[in-house]
Amino acid sequence: MRTLERLSGKYLEMIASSMESILPRTADETFLSRVSGLSGMRFDAEAITKSVNVPAWDLLDRGGKRWRPILAMLTYEALGGRVEEIVDLAVVTELIHNGTLAVDDVEDQSELRRGKPCVHVVYGVDVAINMGNTLYFLPIVAALRRGSVPRSVVEKVLSVFAEEMTNLSLGQAIDIAWHRSLSSSYDEDAYLTMCSLKTGSLVRMGMRFACALANADPVTERALIRFGDSIAVAFQIQDDILNLIGDEQEYGKEIGGDIREGKRTLMVIHAIRTLPRERSKRLAEIINSGPSDPNLIREAIDMMVSAGSIEYARAFSRRIVTDAWTELDGKLSDSEPKRALRELSEFLITRSR
Repeated sequence: MRTLERLSGKYLEMIASSMESILPRTADETFLSRVSGLSGMRFDAEAITKSVNVPAWDLLDRGGKRWRPILAMLTYEALGGRVEEIVDLAVVTELIHNGTLAVDDVEDQSELRRGKPCVHVVYGVDVAINMGNTLYFLPIVAALRRGSVPRSVVEKVLSVFAEEMTNLSLGQAIDIAWHRSLSSSYDEDAYLTMCSLKTGSLVRMGMRFACALANADPVTERALIRFGDSIAVAFQIQDDILNLIGDEQEYGKEIGGDIREGKRTLMVIHAIRTLPRERSKRLAEIINSGPSDPNLIREAIDMMVSAGSIEYARAFSRRIVTDAWTELDGKLSDSEPKRALRELSEFLITRSR
C-alpha cells in the first residue's frame, strides 16, 4: 500500500483545495452569478449558504475515503497525464456522491451517516433533498467554468456526465423497487447490473473523464471501464457485508440497516438460493417484511452466515476484480499510478469501514 499512500496523500490535498473552489463554504454573489449564468441579479446568498453550503460541508467534513476522485486521478496519471489537469473533474464525482448520500438517507429513513446524525435529521428533509439535488449539477458547472477543462473535450465531458447521472438514477430506481417489493425478478445478474448502475456510475464517470482528457484509445478505455466497474461492484459487496457483520462504531451506519430496509444484496440472493427450502422461505419472509425487530434482523444475519453467503460474496468480489485487472494489466505501462490502482482495488475489497 506504500505507493497508494504516498500518491493519495498528495491527491487528498489537491482534492480538498478543489472542493473549496467548486463548492465554497460560503456562497457569495460572484460565485452564484458564475454557476447560475445569470448576472445583475440579487441573490439571497445567506439563504443559499445556510440551505446548501452549510449542510453539504457538514457532511463533507465528516470525512469519507475520497476514493472516487483518487481513482480518476490515478487513471489519468497512468495514461500519461498531469494530475493537476483532472482534479476539478475528479472532484465532481465526490461532490455528486455526497449529494446522493443525503438523498439516499432520506429515502432509506437512515439515522446515522459517518457516525453522526444524517443531514435530514439535523437540517430537515427539505434541506437534505434540495442540497443533494444541487450537488448533482452545480459541481460540473462550477468545474467547467473554472476553465481547467480544455474546450475540445467539454462536449464529451457533458455527454459522459449526462449518461452516468442517468445510470445512477436507474440503479437507484431498481434498488428502491426491490426493497419495496415492487419487483420479484431479482437474481445475481440483476444485482450486478444494479450495482454497476448505482455504484459504478460515478466510478465510470471519473474514469471516462480521465480517458477523454488523455485521448485514450478505445481498447484501453474499455479495459479501464471494466476495471472500474469491477471495483464499484466489489466496493458495494463489501459495504453490504459490513452492514451485516461490521463494527457499528467503525462502520458509521446502523448494522443490519439493509435488512430493515428490505434490500436484496448478493448475500440475500445467495442464501435464499442455497438454504434448505423452509429456511430459504423464512429468510425471504423476513427480508420482505423490512423488520425493525433486532431479533429478526439477527435471525436473518445468522441464516446468511450459516449459508456461507459472506464467504461467497467475498470470494466473488475478489474474483471479478482480479479478472478485470488481468485484462487491464498489459494495456498500461508500468508506473507508480498503475501500481497504486492495483493497491486501491485491494483496499476497497478488504476495508473494514
